[in-house]
Amino acid sequence: MTELRPGEIIAGYVIARRIGAGGSGVVYAARHPRLPRLTALKILKREDVAEDDEVWRRFEREADIAAHFDHPNIVQVYDRGVAENQFWISMQYIDGVDAAELHRVSPDRGLRIGTEIAAALDYAHGKGVLHRDVKPSNILIADPDSGRPERALLTDFGIARLRDETTKHTHTGNISATFAFASPEQVSGRPVGPGSDQYSLACTLFVLLTDRRPFSADNPLGWVHAHTRERPLRPSEVNPELPAALDEVFDRALAKAPEDRFDSCADFAYAATEAYYSDPALAVTAAAGLLPQQPPRQLRDWGRKPLWQRVLHRRVLVPVAAAAVTAAGVGFALHHGDSPPVRSGPGLVPDTFVGTWLATEGQTNYRLTVQQAKIGDPVLSNRVDGVLPDGSPFHCEFSAPLDRVPHEGDRLIIGTSEIVVREPANACRANGPTTLTLLPDGRISRKTDVSGLITYSSADALVSSWGRDDAAIARAFPSLVGQLASTGTAVGWQGGSCRPRDPGPGEAAQGAHRVLCNGDDGTGQVHFDVFDFDTRPGSSVAAVFFGNNARVTTRTHEDVAGALTVTTAAGVDPAATQDTEAHRALAAVSFPDGDPRSRFVMVLRWPGHTVNSLLTDWLERAPLK
Repeated sequence: MTELRPGEIIAGYVIARRIGAGGSGVVYAARHPRLPRLTALKILKREDVAEDDEVWRRFEREADIAAHFDHPNIVQVYDRGVAENQFWISMQYIDGVDAAELHRVSPDRGLRIGTEIAAALDYAHGKGVLHRDVKPSNILIADPDSGRPERALLTDFGIARLRDETTKHTHTGNISATFAFASPEQVSGRPVGPGSDQYSLACTLFVLLTDRRPFSADNPLGWVHAHTRERPLRPSEVNPELPAALDEVFDRALAKAPEDRFDSCADFAYAATEAYYSDPALAVTAAAGLLPQQPPRQLRDWGRKPLWQRVLHRRVLVPVAAAAVTAAGVGFALHHGDSPPVRSGPGLVPDTFVGTWLATEGQTNYRLTVQQAKIGDPVLSNRVDGVLPDGSPFHCEFSAPLDRVPHEGDRLIIGTSEIVVREPANACRANGPTTLTLLPDGRISRKTDVSGLITYSSADALVSSWGRDDAAIARAFPSLVGQLASTGTAVGWQGGSCRPRDPGPGEAAQGAHRVLCNGDDGTGQVHFDVFDFDTRPGSSVAAVFFGNNARVTTRTHEDVAGALTVTTAAGVDPAATQDTEAHRALAAVSFPDGDPRSRFVMVLRWPGHTVNSLLTDWLERAPLK
């Protein structure tokens, strides 16, 4: 199927970015047409519909089934429909990752995720619905938010079926669930019930606790044999740090016969948590890190509630909840080890954070600058430019102080933002306290209560992504051209699609390097090319692009010391001539002598608009640094 690009609109939703793809469709983060929030928009693959109407019925059922659910651990479905011959479902957008991306998960975190998904499954079973595709990639992990701890949510009811339904929704011999997590009854074509979801949950929790699957195979027949004949691995065999008491629990949940498993998914999660903390050594650990501070001998004497309920009901004290508190920016330590490190020197910020960081979401561009600072000093400035729902532009600038530097060195706790510039006056809101996190791949992420989770790349990484020929353009105009991906394109200013394409024979400026943005776009976005002549062009811009038949004016820009020179064709009336394919109204923009960017020329056009509109509504706001 043709991928949707940032800035494209379907059913009123503005595509921000691609999240991922599944068996039946592609999921995008999209901005809601009426509400100020992101939505997860799932688009069905049209070729699948053309080949098999069953795929559409399954897709349609996902919305019908999940729309009836109201559970904190199930992703909500909002709406569905058909637009431009594409079928779509809008769902709750979750900031975070799916469980398939988690590795080396701590046992307490893995057990909590398993318990929350068990509750979601039992809820669905109570509604008469089986999920039938429980696996790590169908579990979303929502980041801590506003004091609320991390949360696991079950998604993708695309192959779910009603328990009392007689209509068959998979072709004979077609096992829809992922083989590695499918139950024996699924792979052998026998009737399935709630115990099938429990089996798949047990396979999933096994992976979270051990980073291994309980079975292994190389092909579908091998998986059938493994699930129906082989004994599963035991958790303590794979990870000797796990107590042997867990082995018996997983043996039961992974029993070949459904009647030999636990009565419910919650019973399985209960037993697994109880078994883990029944180990005396772990009970001491639980008292130190998970439970209120009291002698270990009292752990088994806290009234009638089972231990797993005591742990979960007090989870405001577990480490993941501590992460939630710091993500909300609360400026105090939960224990002595989290207090700010004492350092000497001009500032506390690790060098890995200092510099310029860039991000683009849809038609919104973010430029984050982090500087060296001490506690309470300004550490962060943020420039945000984008387009409001009514199509008008906005521009905002913020400043925020340093609140805390945890010992780990991969986070900064940032205080409440202050608005420095806001155009128009109602366009922006200041963020509450946030956490700036250094990611393993060298990027940083920041989750705010206004824009959600934004992931930034360093300006240096952006420049290096373009390669030697175009690095100078990327270094001079990083916010304009964006970071080049492995696909050969970048998401640039206001969601523009940019790629390297040097002028060919017969084109103007042949011999220069060029980054072309929105060159093939037919949606009415501004087309902007940046040419690099290595030195200031020997010939005049009028000669290179307009055959010396041109008019010249000047413009000022806040990012340029001096005046920009704007050259247009002599026959173009800047105030009246609208750009069309038949009569293009180009504007070539060059920089003043002495400016390091005098080696570059920008060529702009805006279909359906005049040159004056292009210069006033686009160029004046575009970042030229």
